Amino acid sequence: MPKTAKTIFHTTEKSNFILNMTPESYYGFNLKILMGFLILMPLFSVPLEFFKVYSVPGMALSIIGVFAIVFVFIGFMKDETPKKLFLPAYLLGAMLIWGLVSLYNSYFYSISLFGSDGRSEGWLSVFFYGSFFLLGAQLGTDDNRLKLLHGMYYMGLVECFWSLLQMLPIGLPNYYQNLEPLLLFDVCLPSGLAGSPVFLALILTLLLIPAFTEAVFTENNKQKLINLICIFCFSLTAIRTQCLIGVIGTILAVLIALVYAFIKKAGKELTLCAVTAVIAILLAFVWSWFAPSLNKTYTRETSESIQISDGFNFYDGSIAWTDSSYRLAVSGYYIKNTSNNPNGNFDISSLSDFYSYVWKNTLDVIKKYPLAGSGPDSLVYPQLYKSRSIAANPNVFDRCYNYYLHLAGTLGIPMLLLFLALMILTLSRGAKACKQQDNWLWFSIFSAVILYLLLMLIGISGITSAPLFWMLAGICVSLYEPEKKS
Repeated sequence: MPKTAKTIFHTTEKSNFILNMTPESYYGFNLKILMGFLILMPLFSVPLEFFKVYSVPGMALSIIGVFAIVFVFIGFMKDETPKKLFLPAYLLGAMLIWGLVSLYNSYFYSISLFGSDGRSEGWLSVFFYGSFFLLGAQLGTDDNRLKLLHGMYYMGLVECFWSLLQMLPIGLPNYYQNLEPLLLFDVCLPSGLAGSPVFLALILTLLLIPAFTEAVFTENNKQKLINLICIFCFSLTAIRTQCLIGVIGTILAVLIALVYAFIKKAGKELTLCAVTAVIAILLAFVWSWFAPSLNKTYTRETSESIQISDGFNFYDGSIAWTDSSYRLAVSGYYIKNTSNNPNGNFDISSLSDFYSYVWKNTLDVIKKYPLAGSGPDSLVYPQLYKSRSIAANPNVFDRCYNYYLHLAGTLGIPMLLLFLALMILTLSRGAKACKQQDNWLWFSIFSAVILYLLLMLIGISGITSAPLFWMLAGICVSLYEPEKKS
């Protein structure tokens, strides 16, 4: 048989699979891949909670990420990818190329390629996230976009269910039952299957706006009930993480949805959703306030075990070091008032101390490596001052809780500029789509992306939470109707 210009892979069977794929089936495959992540990531995270197999969530990201990459290339090969996606694709390509420059100049190639154990946010994650972004931009119809959003709701509810088991003092394995940097025991903070209360809060606040707005405007009573459950569970659990993102993110998400619904003159559904959110928020604060008594939380700061008094506390600093040091061993331990620490000392229980400490030291890394950064997932290495053993260096950290500083510190200022350019393009197109479509679906996705970018001023990327953002950001740059070929 003579070769034709359309032959792919030199195999008839494989060629038929791709060449005979219609735009509708291509959009359907893209949706299935993204939904696959929403199923696989929490499923693969269960063994980690019980057996501490830290590579398992990274495997879930890699499996779905490879499928995403393949279908992105299929879209380009088949001419399914609309021309309006070429610019964001070029920006993502530039990010990948600069990531290779950073990888080449990194401390350890293997870590910068695959990411550190339990983090898995090396150079490959840039490839995976970019592919999720482009697949999210190529779902074709609002029906597919809505299905993806509903899949995210169910993932969020699974996280909330697991979190409930962690918040109750029933002995379920939980990395955040104790906060060892503060010598606090039986705190029972929820992290769900996200790996950290911060990542959990990001997932739930990201989904709270669409859950709220859909509950107000949907005419499907069954879906309205599901969304009301989401509003209650997402708000309650996010605040119970007792981190700044959980509280600020929940309040902002509810306010944004309330204002939109009020402007659109929603009826009694708005009141019902608002009351549900307020009850959940109040219950979360009350539960957090009396949690020390309910859990019998105690401290060992002295030689004796002393029960702590009730009250609402933010645990951002202790969560960060519990995550990186005690859970993953990718940072040094926290020690108060350490001697000969060139990075300085700080009070981990103070929000201002914690954030100023990690931001200041990340700025020092950026000044030292302004172009290539320290390497993907390699922020800890330029901070080491005693030996090459991470554990031997108290108070060093692997995550700066400001994603923009973290990106510049690990992948360089050019990577930060490329990311900001991509986000400006995303938001400008998302705003245009919102104006032309004028419905709750586009508004809520656009607003969720904006909220996530704002929360990244005090937040950080994670493989359990970041892919959801990249999917929704991709939707913002997509055409609201499939582009017709001439």
